[in-house]
Amino acid sequence: MNLAYTTLQEAVTSTTQCAVQLFYTVRNMFELFCEVVPTYHKNSLLQLPQLSALHHNNCMYIAHHLLTIGHQYKNQLPAPLCEGAANMIDLVPVYRKLATDCFLAQMRAQRSQMMESFSGALGFAQLEEEDSRKQAEKAVKQVLHQLNHLCSVWKDVLPSSVYIKAMSTLINTALQEMVNKITALEDISVDDAHQLFSIMTIVTAKTPPLLQLSESEDVAMAIHVSQWTKFTEIMIVLEANLQEILERWTDGKGPLAHALTANEVRSLIRALFQNTEKRAAALGKIK
Repeated sequence: MNLAYTTLQEAVTSTTQCAVQLFYTVRNMFELFCEVVPTYHKNSLLQLPQLSALHHNNCMYIAHHLLTIGHQYKNQLPAPLCEGAANMIDLVPVYRKLATDCFLAQMRAQRSQMMESFSGALGFAQLEEEDSRKQAEKAVKQVLHQLNHLCSVWKDVLPSSVYIKAMSTLINTALQEMVNKITALEDISVDDAHQLFSIMTIVTAKTPPLLQLSESEDVAMAIHVSQWTKFTEIMIVLEANLQEILERWTDGKGPLAHALTANEVRSLIRALFQNTEKRAAALGKIK
């Protein structure tokens, strides 16, 4: 940007022909950036999350200057530049798209990495077996390590609003994957439930600090991470008896009903409790 401003300042004091050439040299420089940087650094921008964040910031910073740079010099430049040709506003959406496309590609790459880690959890099934439990814990810890790494390279680079949105999206993806796997289980023994609760407790302890918000953690997570309430309600169900589950359901008006659908609650009850009259009665009240 310093080079652009210096060149335009020189154009102001130059002859008409020279001023026109200098102005379009600056414009060509911005157009060249759009074509060269994303192509030349394509692999690095995808593989290095900090670099993709820096590129996002650079593009947004340039777009901000492009909004006014033409207007600042328009009246000082000769015709036809002073008649409206000295304008770079059309490049603003190009740079904004460049910023978002790059960062969204990085987000997709991070999501794919998370899904690969979760595949090692084997659906969080049969956690009473030591090997299955260790695999599940390893998968969750890998995802948490990934999120912590992103926190360390993004928190001081991205604008706060962008960082919170990006991190909360990835946390939400992780929670949703765990919720989907757990609610799909057909049989959850008492030992399984305890192990699931233990693993989920690690997640609820480690993820809130990643957002670095000043509000109460539970409130902040519920606001920014849509799956948070559902995740924590499932934790409560895993440790609850039938009566406690029904109390949280409260005829479809309780906190459990606001977080999970009736089908999801019934599925969890069937997985957690043996087929008895008491379970059948409880299932009849979940609707």
